[in-house]
Amino acid sequence: MSVHVPVPQERGPSPLRAEQVLPLNRRRLEDRMQDLGDLYAATQGGPSWEVTRGRLLFQRRLAADARRPGFALLVAEVCGTRDDTPDDRTAVPGAAATRSAAVLTGCAYGFPVTDHASWWRGLDRYLPADLARLGASGQLFAVARILVAPEVCTRHRTADWNLARRLQARLLADHGAAAGVTLVDRLDTTTLSALRGWGWRSVEEDTAPGTALPAFPWRVLTLVTR
Repeated sequence: MSVHVPVPQERGPSPLRAEQVLPLNRRRLEDRMQDLGDLYAATQGGPSWEVTRGRLLFQRRLAADARRPGFALLVAEVCGTRDDTPDDRTAVPGAAATRSAAVLTGCAYGFPVTDHASWWRGLDRYLPADLARLGASGQLFAVARILVAPEVCTRHRTADWNLARRLQARLLADHGAAAGVTLVDRLDTTTLSALRGWGWRSVEEDTAPGTALPAFPWRVLTLVTR
């Protein structure tokens, strides 16, 4: 999960210029890996060396996660390059344009979590029993990463047309998941704030009084779909 606090803008992304959300299979993912790396770099803050290092790590993790059973990746695109649409603030500055003049504006990916999946091992003891049961029944989907323009993380987060909300909702709906789950470093308050704005809740907040969960370096968040 990558979030960067932007300089406040005059206006936020408009629902009238909604991005097209499309799935990418593994073969197309390989073809678009460079573009996705550009998207990652465009949504990050910090020194250039740090962004370059983070970009390589992102691509490696994405390639590794793509081998998981049930892996799914969604990308958001708008037609036209930045020169064609100078006023479109839904496009990430610096994001790559394809030969078909489609500009990447965001992506989200994940995979189903089952009781025998490697991602699940060692994590189940940190989760409430009802969430663990969803995993055992195949109705839990791990959202591993959401990449969007900085202003999407801080503005209009409760709107249905917010790009991050559209991506996460489509990702879970496509897999018939009853809930999504994601992990956030406890020190990463920026990402935590963005996710809460998009409807995610910490399992600690929903734990019944008197029911303590073991300490864990990551904060577990869930998004219930039904």
